[in-house]
Amino acid sequence: MASVNSLIFKDYELKIVNTDVIVPALPMQQHILPLSNLDLTIPPVSVHVFFCYKNPFPRTFGSALSHLRNSLSRVLASYYVFAGRLVTDSISLPKLHCNSKGVLMTQAYAAAPLSTLDLYNPDESVEGKLVPLLSKPSEEDCLPVFAVQVTEFSCGGIVVGCTFDHRIADAYSANMLFTSWAKISRNDSTVSPNPTFSRSKLCPRDSPTCCAELKIYKDGKNYTKLEVFSAYLWKLLICTQKVQDTLNCKIGIVVDGRPRLRAIGVSANYFGNVLILPFAESNAHYVRNKPLCWSAGLIHDAIQSAANEENFQSLIDLVETTKPTPVLPKIYCRGDGKEPSGPAVLVSSGLRFPLYEFDYGWRKPTFGSYHFPWGGEAGYVMPTHSPAGDGSWIVYMHLPLKKIYAIESDLNRVLVPIQQDFLASA
Repeated sequence: MASVNSLIFKDYELKIVNTDVIVPALPMQQHILPLSNLDLTIPPVSVHVFFCYKNPFPRTFGSALSHLRNSLSRVLASYYVFAGRLVTDSISLPKLHCNSKGVLMTQAYAAAPLSTLDLYNPDESVEGKLVPLLSKPSEEDCLPVFAVQVTEFSCGGIVVGCTFDHRIADAYSANMLFTSWAKISRNDSTVSPNPTFSRSKLCPRDSPTCCAELKIYKDGKNYTKLEVFSAYLWKLLICTQKVQDTLNCKIGIVVDGRPRLRAIGVSANYFGNVLILPFAESNAHYVRNKPLCWSAGLIHDAIQSAANEENFQSLIDLVETTKPTPVLPKIYCRGDGKEPSGPAVLVSSGLRFPLYEFDYGWRKPTFGSYHFPWGGEAGYVMPTHSPAGDGSWIVYMHLPLKKIYAIESDLNRVLVPIQQDFLASA
């Protein structure tokens, strides 16, 4: 998918029918949950995810909506942080007030068949229509951190769209909630692990210390598919945009720290942000002219050298020493101000997320995707598995137009635009 204007885009009228506040099914004691220092590396941005279902109902839409409300209330008993509100402390740092104020669930109707949804243009067809905004229910309330919208299309298909505040959760955490919500909805008795909200394992050291530089080392020549894809995308953007040879170019990879921090007690079901953004860099000449394995090696080394316990701990310490000034990942920095800097791109993998397993009791989704309209000039790229289940990928891209046009000019056609009738043929 790509965020560009399309001549074949078919607009549709959307009507908001109703909005409810869904509170946790079980009462809990109010408390303040501080954000971890890793949460504080995330700017105040929202992440959207949506799931499309083609005429899924053996029941009426009203009864299905009621079913979703009830199951959301039940899952919020465990994931109560999503029913809370963001507040700020005396130095303007955000904290989460776990007060069970609830999640806004909006019911909407789209006067168009689901097959007309233009997935090539999520900025036009999804954002502001199928995924809700995080807004205060009232003047007296504080900012919610999670919202849901369920949209019925004229053909009987529906879209379940969700929005969450990235400062509260990363995509891994959100998928924990979606998985548990779907299990509860279809009365699946399989036990899901409860989320862990304790921040004790991600505290700064008594004497915060930050690494001056990263150590680079080789770790064999076996590269992951994501590393090879990222290397290909990097090379493609530099070649097709005819980037000047001497310009320094970057590619960043979002890395989940949970598997790398188990030794210090960070569990697989930790809820929050455990992300680090290592990046590879080189002048355009080498990326353009060296073989693909060379660029994949740079990316591999950047991940291996940065995504370890010491660097996560250093990042935690760095945030501690700079509060309340935010820490910005270097992938978004345009050089040192002395020398011109080339293009940058940020890649995050959605390949581990079970987007097509979210069955709420009627059937699995026909299509699912994240929508993250942020990233500035660097942009944001996320490959996910295709719903076809044939090993192909759907690659979400939110990039500046010049980068989109550069990718689409590739004669190899490894990446091709998603078609307007994708949902009709899926």
